[in-house]
Amino acid sequence: MDSGGRTPATLPASIPLSGSLPSLSIGDVLHREEVARARVFFPTILVLAALNLACVPLLPFTGDVRLVAAIVLVSGGILMAVGRYLAGDPDRYTGRRLAMLAAGCGIVATAVLYLIGIFCAGTMVLILGIHFFASSSDRRTAIASYASIALLYFVFSAGLAAGLLPDIALFSVASVPPAVQWFQVGMSQFFFAITLHMALRNRSTLELAIHQAQRAAMQIRQRDAQLAEARRELDRALRAGEGRRTGDVLGGYRLGELLGRGGMGEVYRAEDVQTGRRAAIKIMHLGLLDDDEQVRRFLREAEIAAAVRSPHIVEILDLGRAPDGAPYLIMELLDGHDLGWHLRRRGPLPLDEIVDLLDQLARALIVMREAGIVHRDLKPGNIVLARQPSPHPERSPAAGPLLWKVLDFGVAKALGTSSTLTQGQILGTPSYMAAEQLAGDVDHRTDLYAAAAIAYRALTGSAPFDGDDAAQIAYKVMFSQPQAPSHFVQLPTDAELVLAVGLAKKPADRFDRIEDLARAMRLAARSELDEVTRARGWRYLKTAPWEGLRGAPWEGMRHAPSDPAQVA
Repeated sequence: MDSGGRTPATLPASIPLSGSLPSLSIGDVLHREEVARARVFFPTILVLAALNLACVPLLPFTGDVRLVAAIVLVSGGILMAVGRYLAGDPDRYTGRRLAMLAAGCGIVATAVLYLIGIFCAGTMVLILGIHFFASSSDRRTAIASYASIALLYFVFSAGLAAGLLPDIALFSVASVPPAVQWFQVGMSQFFFAITLHMALRNRSTLELAIHQAQRAAMQIRQRDAQLAEARRELDRALRAGEGRRTGDVLGGYRLGELLGRGGMGEVYRAEDVQTGRRAAIKIMHLGLLDDDEQVRRFLREAEIAAAVRSPHIVEILDLGRAPDGAPYLIMELLDGHDLGWHLRRRGPLPLDEIVDLLDQLARALIVMREAGIVHRDLKPGNIVLARQPSPHPERSPAAGPLLWKVLDFGVAKALGTSSTLTQGQILGTPSYMAAEQLAGDVDHRTDLYAAAAIAYRALTGSAPFDGDDAAQIAYKVMFSQPQAPSHFVQLPTDAELVLAVGLAKKPADRFDRIEDLARAMRLAARSELDEVTRARGWRYLKTAPWEGLRGAPWEGMRHAPSDPAQVA
């Protein structure tokens, strides 16, 4: 880990990481469970139908009833075989197909029961069928199964009780008093209805339990991320104090308190010996002076940072070398804390503060884009909310405004150059890195992605991707999607659409410019997002939905317009 808290890692050619695959959504988990049940249910009922068919020649059916019974049982067997075929591939096992199958099974099963005995113990098969199909994720399937069984069973049972249908069953009801028959008609309908109700409630309870478990896991990941950040802050605090260079004078500044120490160097609070102006001085470790690559990287940070001037970028005041040869940077001293500090103490920030953050961050990135510079390591720790000094201290001692400032250009890249300083490594913070940065191909949209990832982290309390190590996070960045922000906090749908476009895997799918992202989020916060951007967000989510995408408001996404002109 270098001085900026970055984690260098070499990206493997292939990443067969256990536990690094994208987590399944609630719907995915339940769909797999449903398919697994179907692979047991349909063969079991198929065997039952085959046994009944084998017994048909031995049973005392009259007239053509034996032939009808055989035809109905064969039809039932075919339906069971179709069900097993659909369950063989989860993609084939769809709600629409299952609803049609449920209706067919209900009709056939009730017809078989009419031939065997409408009031016999075989009614349990109908209850079993309702429970199985009503446990499906698709309500159409539950309704189709219940309606076909309850309606046809009522027709047969009430018809027999009223004497309107012939009693041709093996288990005749001729000797059963009519009152008892009507009682059985009513009780059967009651049990069908209660079975449907219990199955639907069980499904809802299971979905809620899984959802709560996932939310608990997300909260644990949030706390783990905050704890890791707090540990890094504690490490920096413990390293602060007097350093070996405290008291030295470099570039006209006397070094004071050691503010922090990292892999590349140390940062001191300093004061101009003549004017008293305060500054921060970053000086390279002596042990790295023999490493030409590290020296060039340190100097490059100074050159790139000095090339951009903005109130929202930390100002580089001077560059020099100490008498012992160590290069140093003299920078403005920021009076404030980074975004990570604020998130650890306050938790997720309100949307209006994110709008302001993106507006100010956009001003910094516009200057960097015009200078042909990509930061490549934007993250909460590299964005500081700093109190500005009074512009006229002699007239007004009150401090100036609070501004968000970008710092740490240690891995920044000037576009058009062919530097090999970072070749073959992931230099940056994987949780906020765009997919193309992992391949070494970056432009200004790479920083735009990082800005969207920072907004996601500040809004939800969790980075878009996390993991146990850099390689695992990099895998998720490349091949997974973030959790829907609405899984963490209540957020306007328009704001989620803006984040979806900003976090798109391909640069071409993102906003073209950082100011477009900032403007879209500002409009989304006021529920005034333009229809073109809204349609663009829906269109992207149709092809790359949030991880864990199930339920409102995203369930309707499959029917969202693909063309902005179609949005009313």
